[in-house]
Amino acid sequence: MARRKELGSIASGIVGSFNSRNNDVDGYWGIGKLYKFVENESHKVVELDLLNGSVEPFTHQFDSLVTCYRGMLELLLNKRAIPCNWLTSAKLIARFEVEYQHKYHYWRSALGKPCEVECSFVDDLGRHHVAFAYNNCRPHEPKLEARSCREGDF
Repeated sequence: MARRKELGSIASGIVGSFNSRNNDVDGYWGIGKLYKFVENESHKVVELDLLNGSVEPFTHQFDSLVTCYRGMLELLLNKRAIPCNWLTSAKLIARFEVEYQHKYHYWRSALGKPCEVECSFVDDLGRHHVAFAYNNCRPHEPKLEARSCREGDF
């Protein structure tokens, strides 16, 4: 029998994958590409809405990334027999140049600035299920990075 508290585990799995170096966009680390997208913005936050398939600030540049994680969400819900209508909100949020927090960022790569990734679900009862991941990140720079030879995104 499916239980809503399992949504927290699903959020944790998705945020772990999203924060991973295996999160590819056109062969490069997805988080770095998102950072590059908002590098010159005062508010360095990118929000992917997995239910609506949209990105804020608006762009089509990351449609494949949204599609990938939207599919992952559907797969994980189906595996646990959780009805899709139990979710009223499902968002992946990447925040860049966040305040350094020693307990989360000290053991990460010294390259780049601290970032925080959040996977946030709201269920049909209004309960929030949130998972966080932390990393250090620099904006995507193809001259400094090796491109993945894997096929497709993810």
